[in-house]
This record gives sequence, structure tokens and C-alpha cells, in this order.
Amino acid sequence: MGKVWEIRGLFGNEFAMEATIEELRKLKGLDWVVLDRRNLSVRLAKRDEDTEEVVKRAFEIHHGFAEHEGPLGEYDRQKEEERKKKMRKEEKDKGKASH
Repeated sequence: MGKVWEIRGLFGNEFAMEATIEELRKLKGLDWVVLDRRNLSVRLAKRDEDTEEVVKRAFEIHHGFAEHEGPLGEYDRQKEEERKKKMRKEEKDKGKASH
């Protein structure tokens, strides 16, 4: 079985996210997780381009956008790699500044 597919949405406010969730309740085969006040993770059992487009369009209608699409967990892994890279760069720059 393939990985769970995730679409992360970012919204300008909580009301917009709640309105999107109400739209998504009408669709079958979707799970969603509210990540925080403005971020939503919509999860599909398998990748389906038609459903992806419906979800992204629901985000757009309610003034949000799809921040990331990919296998579940990929976004968090990418963010962690970026954070570590930034920390290494800061440590390197800090080392240069002290000499």
C-alpha cells in the first residue's frame, strides 16, 4: 500500500480554516488534522489528483493556500533539515566572528 498523501493548508485566520473544514466534511475518504490556529493537514489514503485539486480549490475559495503536498511526514522532515542547516551555518558564522 502507498503512503498516506498529505496536503497542508495555511489560512489567514481561524474562520477561513473552519469554513474550509465544513466544505471538506462533504467529501468522503478525507481525514484532516488541525495543526494550529491557521494550519490544516488534509490526509488522503492514497494519492488522487482529482481529490487533490478539490482540496486545493477549497483552500483557495476560503482565502488559504496549499503550503505543501507530499507523503505524510515529508514536510516535517524538510523543515527539520532546513532548521539544522540554518543552525550549522549560524555556528560556522559565529566561529568566524570570534576569531
